[in-house]
Amino acid sequence: MNSTATYRPPRGWLRVGKYLLPVGMKSAGLWPTPAPLAQVPIAWLALEHPECVRYEAVGEVETLARFPYACHESGVCETRTLSPQSFSPAYVARLKDGLSFGRHCCVIGPERKAVRETGFYLDGAVHNSNVPLSPLRLRYWRKRWASDVTSRLWLPPKQRIAGRVAVLNARYSHNYFHWIIEILPRLATILRAGATADYYLVDCLSQYQRDALAALGVAPHQLIQPHCKLLVEAEELVLPSFPSPQCLRECARWLLVGLGADARVTAPRRIFITRRKTGTRTLANERQLEQLLRGRGFETHSMEDYPLAKQARLVHEAEMVVATHGAGLANLVFARPGLRVIEIVPAGRFNATCYPKRTRFLGLHHQLVFAACPGRKQVLSVSLGDVRAALDRAEGSEPRASAA
Repeated sequence: MNSTATYRPPRGWLRVGKYLLPVGMKSAGLWPTPAPLAQVPIAWLALEHPECVRYEAVGEVETLARFPYACHESGVCETRTLSPQSFSPAYVARLKDGLSFGRHCCVIGPERKAVRETGFYLDGAVHNSNVPLSPLRLRYWRKRWASDVTSRLWLPPKQRIAGRVAVLNARYSHNYFHWIIEILPRLATILRAGATADYYLVDCLSQYQRDALAALGVAPHQLIQPHCKLLVEAEELVLPSFPSPQCLRECARWLLVGLGADARVTAPRRIFITRRKTGTRTLANERQLEQLLRGRGFETHSMEDYPLAKQARLVHEAEMVVATHGAGLANLVFARPGLRVIEIVPAGRFNATCYPKRTRFLGLHHQLVFAACPGRKQVLSVSLGDVRAALDRAEGSEPRASAA
């Protein structure tokens, strides 16, 4: 009996936290598929199997200069610097009869070789510098099962799709920041390479996702929502790399146009993005902060209340943004060059450089204000004096002495 079947989308979805489970999906077949035996870089796969894997670079090497940014904490301003960095060109690989497995879209090529750059990446061992995991511990095997596709013996039965299927999903695609910054711009990489696709494997159940994909010309019938038990085999599987800075900027420009949010700015705005509705990284003294910002001409906005087009338009019109560290700052991709960003970050935050690394792609100015974070629920308390000093610096004036 043939182990492949024509793809049939599920009738609905059950959302359990960040996980999506298909409801009403018919069995794809009776016979499971052998799991991959190894993981290799996509460039190696293209060299070893040129007859069925094509690899194409997109764009050129881009080198970014050193990027200084000011950090404010407890009345002290310190200038930190991101070192110069070179970025390789993006790429697009095309795999004949390629496979994609799971929600994170682990790509599998010829001779049961998985692509290391895709969703499953541990390659036979669990690496964790903070908490070493012993094979004698249950957590080790749970991590292996979740993160290393070669740890399995079998995958689900294949579902065959006639045509060309592009893979956009990857790890953390459920998060707004990762979806806007890393997932969606992979589509721009495909378009820059002159490739086309009949279908796209990408998270597409949220309204902002559908709006963004439609703005870039992807029709609803072309969307396939991947899930944990989906194994797709395509006549040709198109795999783009994560976006280069060039692809990220180009995707943002196309998206602004597609959303109709690129109109000429006649009255620049100053906006404060609140997180009061998110329940995490909220500000204990937000009312006092709003009062300070209102005196400087700021408006308060909660991005959760707006469709994607309005979020994009707000940031595009802004000349200055104040916001607490969070996924909403992914909208900085819509900003005009020269935007001044003041980001409130929990003191000791492990990824405090996340947004400075992105704003230098976009030609923005960035400052961090570190806020005290005494409890587990991340209710922050920001120093108004530090915010005032950051505002003065952003406005191009010397910091004024704060009131006692």
